[in-house]
Amino acid sequence: MVKLISRTGRTLGTRLSRGISLLETLAALVILSAGAAVMLTWFSQNATALGRLKESEDIERGRLQAIEFARSINPIERPRGEVELANYRVSWSSRQTADTVRAVNAMGAPGKYEVSLFELDIQLKRAGDSPSATATQILLPVAGYKLVGDGGASFFGGPVN
Repeated sequence: MVKLISRTGRTLGTRLSRGISLLETLAALVILSAGAAVMLTWFSQNATALGRLKESEDIERGRLQAIEFARSINPIERPRGEVELANYRVSWSSRQTADTVRAVNAMGAPGKYEVSLFELDIQLKRAGDSPSATATQILLPVAGYKLVGDGGASFFGGPVN
């Protein structure tokens, strides 16, 4: 029981106090729900950003695999082609960007190979996507080579096999 007393010291009456009122409970629930809504929005935005980041990382991994594969291509022997690497379909076409020249050995004699510089136009698509799906394009300079003869004389004067 609580006594209500005025400033002058007179007793105004008594009131029973039995815990938390309904108004206080509602105010606490409003504050709690506002905080929960903010937190859920923040978690949702972070989950969306994480999904985009994972997809971006997956595409970058595919690009790196395609570039590593393309470095092994000799564009004189395989000017265009298509392969599947992991979850991606990699297709390429080549374009010669420099004249073909005969390589020379350490003695200055004509070497075994003719070489030229090419540019590979690589298209990277997910393996399950339709042919019209958006692709990642990579332009990569690579050297092409072709065996055309013996290597001439070696550094020590003998023939090179």
